[in-house]
Amino acid sequence: MPEAASYRKVDLHTHSTRSDGRFSPTQLVDLAVEQKVSLFALTDHDTLDGIAEASQRAAEHGLSFINGVELSTQWNGVPLHMVALNFAEDNSALLSIVERNQTIRLDRARRIADLLVKQGLPDLFDEATALAGDSQLGRPHFATLLVEKGFVKDANKAFDRYLGNKKLGQLRDVWPDLEEVLTTLSGHNMELVLAHPKRYPLTVTKLKRLLSDFKKWGGTGIEVVSGNERPDSVRLLERLSREFGLKASVGSDYHGPFGPWMQVGKFTQIHESDVDLVWQTWA
Repeated sequence: MPEAASYRKVDLHTHSTRSDGRFSPTQLVDLAVEQKVSLFALTDHDTLDGIAEASQRAAEHGLSFINGVELSTQWNGVPLHMVALNFAEDNSALLSIVERNQTIRLDRARRIADLLVKQGLPDLFDEATALAGDSQLGRPHFATLLVEKGFVKDANKAFDRYLGNKKLGQLRDVWPDLEEVLTTLSGHNMELVLAHPKRYPLTVTKLKRLLSDFKKWGGTGIEVVSGNERPDSVRLLERLSREFGLKASVGSDYHGPFGPWMQVGKFTQIHESDVDLVWQTWA
């Protein structure tokens, strides 16, 4: 590996207010500069809306900026996230996936509201939509309303009692299949990276099956670290990246200042010399 790669502070997974992050794209870029990040991607959920603003601010700072987006998908009924990186913003194949997922997200929010009504709560869809504003409408907005209206003490209780996956199980199958997304985007001059693989309810054996399919259908990379992961998990993912011929990506998955361990550019150290870095050939 070129020696320079070891001295670049890279963060290729972050979120702004255009999806479920705390800071605007401009504020997030300012924070990346403050943290001395030298290569940065904004990867909001199923939207490219913040890229132009973030790119402009990055240019003002002289920060190397990479277009990114975190796409929702599923594999064998398991919801997954995939990060697309270093694409042209007008890529028609990607735009079609993003537009479809935006439609799914709106329908999903309507279904969440309906399921909450079935649990004896009022219809919160319109209020949640207003609360979301320019950001992605989702479960956190319903959680905020449940707290404000006194149904629960805090957001954690909202998810435990009403909004968790077990409570909203009917929503697990709404996202497009991984094979369809990968085959649509493969060959369109972008990196396709499996996000935070250790967060899924998969054994190592099943994770290997997923990675085999991911590679076969056109995936190019895997996040070997996402935020403050255990070092043994990072070593496992490094080995899997080599075993399946997938490039290694890294990111904080930063959403906001929700703890001292969360920061742009902060994640468990990787062994860069042991893996093929996804950003290695980027100018």
